[in-house]
Amino acid sequence: MEEKQQLADYEDHLSTDSGPKSFFYNSSTGEILGRSPLSWGKILLFSLVFSFFTTFIFAISLWTFYQALDSHTPKLQLNGSFIGSNPGLGFRPLLKETRPYSSLIHFIHGGSGTWGEHKENLVDFLVQYDPGHWANAGTSQTKCHWTSGPRSTQDACEFNKEWLSSIGADIKCIEEENFGYSFGKPCILIKLNKIYGWNPQPFYNVTEVEEHPTMPNSLKTRIQDTWRKECYGKGEEIEAKCPQLNMVWLHCDGETAADKENIGPVSYTPYQGFPAYYFPFYNQIGYLQPIVMLQLLAPSPGVIMSIECTPWAKGMVHDRTKKRNDPL
Repeated sequence: MEEKQQLADYEDHLSTDSGPKSFFYNSSTGEILGRSPLSWGKILLFSLVFSFFTTFIFAISLWTFYQALDSHTPKLQLNGSFIGSNPGLGFRPLLKETRPYSSLIHFIHGGSGTWGEHKENLVDFLVQYDPGHWANAGTSQTKCHWTSGPRSTQDACEFNKEWLSSIGADIKCIEEENFGYSFGKPCILIKLNKIYGWNPQPFYNVTEVEEHPTMPNSLKTRIQDTWRKECYGKGEEIEAKCPQLNMVWLHCDGETAADKENIGPVSYTPYQGFPAYYFPFYNQIGYLQPIVMLQLLAPSPGVIMSIECTPWAKGMVHDRTKKRNDPL
């Protein structure tokens, strides 16, 4: 009889202190998930202390790392960096939101055409070029010109979008005329990508230009005409280093023979290139990249064409296979 009672007590013990319920909370020992409250407290305290010291060490390491960085000057520059010393070209309009992987500019011209998003994209980009934009932001810009001497590394040359209306065709590359899109004479904004510390070496020697093996003949003629008009007969010093040749020249044309025919004549505003006095770029406050408006004056409608734009200055490498100064 006594043995039966012991067996019954043992079965009651198994029914109350074993199974899933007793694993989560054992009423006999007070254990939670197999551990006493004291054991869980020690684990929690250790975890908190470990997390605190790990976070503290990480924060100190991150702070030390940032102290070694210069937020204004990159550690790796020019050929010592991944970007290198051969700037490429960018362009607008570029509709990243609706066509993020396409550089195609297509539209229907006319009053009810499909050019609106191209106009908006150009307007948005040119906001920073509004007269007084940087002055209103508390930053001053320097009025630079062809005969400007060396600038301070903190000075940023002014570039005013009103200059885009100073010269050009009958339909100008300005917002009021829809950048030519509504008239079938579209304007494409070309910019030279920024590279910290890059300073172009212009073509001052017109004989060197004439003998250049790969420069397009039309660009050679343009450079020679500029030299004759602006500097010829004005003294040996001016002739040898013509200020108006202080330029990264820009040449745009069709990529193939068919493209050249379909593109038709083009114009450049305000210059056929980027004045070199805007360089080098040193992360100046208020710095604006010089821009060129390329306008297609009589493109063939309903035809897909590829436009090739190339910057020209001494030492610039043009290599399609390596995407160096590749066509737009």
